This record gives sequence, C-alpha cells and structure tokens, in this order.
Amino acid sequence: ILGCANIARKVARAISLSPNATVYAIASRSIQKAEKFAAENNLPASVRIYGSYNDVVEDSGVDAVYIPLPTSLHVQWAVTAASKKKHVLVEKPAALDVEELDRILEACEFNGVQFMDGSMWLHHPRTAHMEHLLSLSNSTGIGPVHF
Repeated sequence: ILGCANIARKVARAISLSPNATVYAIASRSIQKAEKFAAENNLPASVRIYGSYNDVVEDSGVDAVYIPLPTSLHVQWAVTAASKKKHVLVEKPAALDVEELDRILEACEFNGVQFMDGSMWLHHPRTAHMEHLLSLSNSTGIGPVHF
C-alpha cells in the first residue's frame, strides 16, 4: 500500500479479510506515519513498514501495489510499479486525464501486469439489485425508477 489515506484503511481491512491476499508492506512519506497506520489498523507485525513509496515498489516480495495517493501522483507511481512488474490497483479517479490513463495502461500492458481502478460500485451487491429493479420497471411498464 502506497500511502495512508483514509480509504486505504478500508482496503487494508478488505485485503486482511481476503483468503488469497496479504498486506505485505505499507509506505508513507514518513516512516512514523506508516507505523501509526499499521498500528491503528491492526496490521500484523510481519508487515514491512517503509518511509518511502519507492521502497515498496523495489521490494521483491510485493506482487501488487495499491495506490490511494492524490490523483496527481497516480501516473508516476502506477508506471513505476508496473515497470517493476507489480500489478496495479489505483484509487479513483485513476488519472487526471485520458493521456495519463493511457500512460498507465501502456506501462501495465508493456510489463505484463494487471491494472484495476478502485470503482467498487460495479461490484457491489446494490448495483445488481438496482439493475434488477430497473429491468422490472422497464418490463412491466411501470415507468422509470427514480433515485
């Protein structure tokens, strides 16, 4: 995890609850902030704590990097992570513009790693329920569903 933003707390918890993923390393611009994040989020003592984002992408034990940094830093760190053969999960919005997104996607494709953005609503059960409600309203002629 590159950065200790509030959204990173939720993702760290989700990773910890996942049967096939592990929080391996956390980095912040200061090691003290990363240590505090690890303690406040009950990360295991085995988690590597770094005071530099680069230390995470250079760590050979890291397979994938989650980037909850400000959007203006996404292209730099996503491209850097991809160049080190790390899969990339970028918090939304993924980039400031389409050119930046293209740079990220090209780096991932060139290095054979996966890219994913943090748009969780597509995968949330409420989205499927909304689709179901919308299909019912269209098929029964009830009219549009208003939210």
